[in-house]
Amino acid sequence: MALHELALINGTVVTTGNGIQRVNIGVRDGRVETLTDDPIDADEVLDVEGLTVLPGLIDEHVHGFYGYNWETYQGATRAAAKGGVTTIVDMPFDRPPTLTADALREKLEAIKSECFVDYAAFGGYLEDDPGEMAAMADAGVVAYKLFPEGLTPPDIVYPGVRGGQTLDAMRRARKEDLTVVIHCEDASIVEVETARLKSEGRSDPGAWDEARPWFSELDAVQQVSLLAEVTGCRSVIAHTPSPQSVTHVSHARARGADVWIETCPHYLCLTKEKMAADTRLKWNPPSRDAASVEELWRLLKEGHIHTIATDHAPLPKVAGADIWTQAPGVGNGLEVMLCVVATEALHRRGVSLPQIVDLTSTTPARLFGLFPRKGTIAIGSDADFAVIETDGRRQIDARDLEYHRQEKWSPFDGWEVRVYPVYTVVRGNVIYAEGEIVGQPGYGQFVTKYAPVAA
Repeated sequence: MALHELALINGTVVTTGNGIQRVNIGVRDGRVETLTDDPIDADEVLDVEGLTVLPGLIDEHVHGFYGYNWETYQGATRAAAKGGVTTIVDMPFDRPPTLTADALREKLEAIKSECFVDYAAFGGYLEDDPGEMAAMADAGVVAYKLFPEGLTPPDIVYPGVRGGQTLDAMRRARKEDLTVVIHCEDASIVEVETARLKSEGRSDPGAWDEARPWFSELDAVQQVSLLAEVTGCRSVIAHTPSPQSVTHVSHARARGADVWIETCPHYLCLTKEKMAADTRLKWNPPSRDAASVEELWRLLKEGHIHTIATDHAPLPKVAGADIWTQAPGVGNGLEVMLCVVATEALHRRGVSLPQIVDLTSTTPARLFGLFPRKGTIAIGSDADFAVIETDGRRQIDARDLEYHRQEKWSPFDGWEVRVYPVYTVVRGNVIYAEGEIVGQPGYGQFVTKYAPVAA
């Protein structure tokens, strides 16, 4: 019997702390056992000559829509596997929302045979029983998602937290040493602007940006940053498109606030100007103008943006629908995030592979309590890898993407990408290889906050 079950040889590897190096990886019992220049004795050898091995991506913001008919966990985690994502964090836009420990256990039992990749879970805040936050922590959630009333428009199918409840929720999360992720748009501004635009007869795609302007986002971010500062709660501003919000958070962090910025591919790679002809290009908050996108990239390169996630939300879209009735959401983001972001970052923006890894894997692992089991290639860490081509050519075709009982669509349909996954490995098992899913549903495991493991 060989000393290792799997070896990845002849690849270029991105490792935390050591940058990019040529090293062979040996896997045993689902963990990284060996990093060496020497040959590795293994039952299975994967020669990745000419490819680059990254830690598997961790998508910290995924909507599985349990209880709806828009998505399945099998479909979402197939998409993840095809996109080099080895762990998803599922935000409970469920029917009903999964906000109790008992509901979480019921959901986990229902989906455990479906998932190709590993999965973690969000909790939330119940006005009638805030103690459920502690119960959900005990049940294994790694974070809480909050929609503060007044800081979130009312068209969200998820209970909001009112006034001082946000403060209470953040104090409770701090006690559990878990992260909160917060949607930030000032509801009063959005409601006033929406009413104005409708009264003017506006229904074009540009009206969505005007209805949810950057200053409605910033107003909410300012309040959340203050609460993060006074509570000490680790807080992530979800899906941030506006550089003004990033700059404010940078100032708050300089004062000691434990607050972080998450952005998404559709904010880094799409602009308001390019979205003017199609109401399907609608999500919350909207993508901003070209100048804002340029500034977002500058701030990212300087380290003021901390994570990139998909906000995966494959709701059905209707071509030509009115902007006010069109479903929001970017669609299947899991499958295309690495392709579009890394292509833009490496080939057009001068962003390094180690920084991409930090944004899409290492920092998410740290924020959600999964590091160092996840988010790094190191001795003792889970053998989760995205093995990628960094200088190829491939075209995204929406017809090839994973969707459930709806028309396949993507804002990135037809895009040429230079970077894309060739293999995806979860805990030492190859689950995606050269365009084909080769893993099995049910292999993915529910993951919780880890204690550090020794190197």
